[in-house]
Amino acid sequence: MPISDFSNVEIIDREQFEMLVATGEDEAKAMLEELLDLYTQEAEPKFIELYQAAAEVDRHKCNRIAHALAGASANLGLLRLSQVCRAYEHGARSDMSREDLESGAALIEKAYHVAIVQMKVEIAALG
Repeated sequence: MPISDFSNVEIIDREQFEMLVATGEDEAKAMLEELLDLYTQEAEPKFIELYQAAAEVDRHKCNRIAHALAGASANLGLLRLSQVCRAYEHGARSDMSREDLESGAALIEKAYHVAIVQMKVEIAALG
């Protein structure tokens, strides 16, 4: 069963984003840029692993990778991406086909790129 793209869900969790901004105080912009950079360094290699696991129908590995991405995304306030990852994680635990695992991995990657662009816009708006 394919997963939804969650296009009706906000890209950025406003509450989480504002909490991060408040935590960073006067250095919020620099802190968020650094957090986003660290996040992308950790997340991007996981897509190769996820595609490989999906091709091998390694549901356990797909689940583990999606779980890690979901948590890290939620911590940064990337709400839609986190929810797509959670849906994929749930599907990987059940009986998703190879095609669904692969299309779900592509959906996660697409949501990731949208989230990164939106987060950069939000950070830039901090001035």
